[in-house]
Amino acid sequence: MVGVAGKSQACNACRQKRLKCDLRRPSCLKCITLKRSCSYGRDLIFVNRTPSSPSATATSVLSERRAQQQILAYPRTEAKLHYLFSKSSHDSHEFRKYAFEVLETTYLPKQPVSGHFKPETRDGSFAWVYILTDLTEPSKSLDTSLFAFCLVQLHITGTGNASLYQCLDQYNTALQQLYSDLDDSERRFREETLAAILVLSTCELFVCPAENGWSVHARGIAEILRLRDPEMASTPAWRHLFSRMRVVCTLEALTERKAQILENDIWRQIVTESGFNGALDEVFQMVADIPTILEHAVALSSISDQSTLLKESAAVAQSMLAMVGSVEFWRDEFWKASPSPRAWLVPSCAANPADLDPSNKTYPLCFEFESLSVAVSIVFCWSIATQLYSNVIQIHDLVQARLGRHIALEYLLTQTDNTTESQNTLLFTVDKGRSIQDIQSEGAKMARYVCQSLEYFHRIEMGTYGGHATTYPTWSARQYFRLHPGHERERSWLQNIHKMEGPGTRWGLSLMIFADIAQPLGGLSRVEQSLTH
Repeated sequence: MVGVAGKSQACNACRQKRLKCDLRRPSCLKCITLKRSCSYGRDLIFVNRTPSSPSATATSVLSERRAQQQILAYPRTEAKLHYLFSKSSHDSHEFRKYAFEVLETTYLPKQPVSGHFKPETRDGSFAWVYILTDLTEPSKSLDTSLFAFCLVQLHITGTGNASLYQCLDQYNTALQQLYSDLDDSERRFREETLAAILVLSTCELFVCPAENGWSVHARGIAEILRLRDPEMASTPAWRHLFSRMRVVCTLEALTERKAQILENDIWRQIVTESGFNGALDEVFQMVADIPTILEHAVALSSISDQSTLLKESAAVAQSMLAMVGSVEFWRDEFWKASPSPRAWLVPSCAANPADLDPSNKTYPLCFEFESLSVAVSIVFCWSIATQLYSNVIQIHDLVQARLGRHIALEYLLTQTDNTTESQNTLLFTVDKGRSIQDIQSEGAKMARYVCQSLEYFHRIEMGTYGGHATTYPTWSARQYFRLHPGHERERSWLQNIHKMEGPGTRWGLSLMIFADIAQPLGGLSRVEQSLTH
């Protein structure tokens, strides 16, 4: 049992408001001047490690206590949110400012209890939220979308009174308002309208079980960007909104295994215009061509001629391995650029019901990261590698099934023409000596790394954004363990992550799930094939 007390000697009111206190007793001068009650002393908080909670820490206990204290204040929060929204047509700035405060306590990552970490407000895939208070033009679609998003966040965190039905009703109202703005030739291109699209697409992650809404929004975003006048000014708000728009469209394309709706040359033109060079922006710029490569892979099963199939399969497999090489090279350079470790392993504190024996956990260790933005970038690289390795394995299985004989991956990779090899050299040199066993081992390792990162994202201080950020990584790992044999335990672990528990963490949020791939390239998965023999 460990006691944790604060270091500040200021009175409770000055400490809460982060004001300098003169330490007078029984009442300090500031409290006397402001006519408020003044009290000193801070409760000790005891960390009680028991057999049922052997890994409890001071940080986890403080996070849970702070979350419980916030719950008590939320009835007033929701009432004020309703009130300001009703006045938003006259004072949208006040409403947006308060909506942002609600999102700070629910959706956005919190400042850790240690206070050593400065919140990353302008970097990462949640940076767009901070831009909302900079948008000053009246917009009913943005205000209605923000209101719906805030209600959803209060609902899923159990800190509001709105029911899921009421959240969905408000979401549909916001959607209709957005359609109205998109039909208007002037309002369509306003930053407030783009922001409304992003708010609703993020809202859908928490209220829509399927990704249909994301597909619609991705198409809407692509159409707006395609029609956008290149001469339009590129403001800081626009650049942050664009960064998030690219995330939405790219994830939709990756999970659908289809080329992005918006041509890559248009994306790259906007990237150059935006001038973004953050880690996550670099990664998304690097992987822009992967959906097109995945679409070519899906088309392989329709090729009937064996010779053509062999050459096309080799070309696609080489492109995928070249892209993996580029992603891993970027990740390694990003890792080296920091004087301190980007990530390291620590004992896992969470329990998964799939682990029947607590002493024999599937993942006894989990990753700790330098920061949340670092975690998002690195885990996205692992997820991309997982998906690409899985597709190389599927291509190899498809070719073997069509030829009716075993072939080595090394042989397959040599069945390309010089044009394909020169194109891939521009990406990364492909090691043609790799065996299929090497690919299977690397793919499984990347998928396990993704799983070992999930506990970090589900900490309470990461907000609901933490769970949101795992949507694609979880999908990628799940597809790998579904489609390839020998990973039944890992697959079961992933199927039960919504039931996990652990000190200082929050699991079981209702989140959108990208649809599983119906079947691998060419038909039955290796798991299904093994069951039929």
